[in-house]
Amino acid sequence: MTYPYDPNHPPVLGYPPRNNGLAIASLCVSLAAIMTCYGALLVGPVGAVLGHVSLREIKRAPHLYHNRSMALAGIIIGWSVFALWALLITFVIMAATGVLGPDLESAFND
Repeated sequence: MTYPYDPNHPPVLGYPPRNNGLAIASLCVSLAAIMTCYGALLVGPVGAVLGHVSLREIKRAPHLYHNRSMALAGIIIGWSVFALWALLITFVIMAATGVLGPDLESAFND
């Protein structure tokens, strides 16, 4: 049994889009960076870089991959976690050395 040709639905050629493995890895590594305390300074940028690489692959061949949002989430989470931990560590170092005032320094000396 054959079906008539429908001009509103062009024939499907090739394979359907698939997931980019680097985008999945980017999101997983970036989420792991949230759970690792000081490791986020190392793991967060790794997730973000994986996301940038996967975005480049997705832009080069958009017909092959369809999980661009996963790569963007990995980039955003990776850099955000890295920035938050860097700010926290900077604040603690500044408070411990007395740069932020003697009240905070005395809290570390007790």
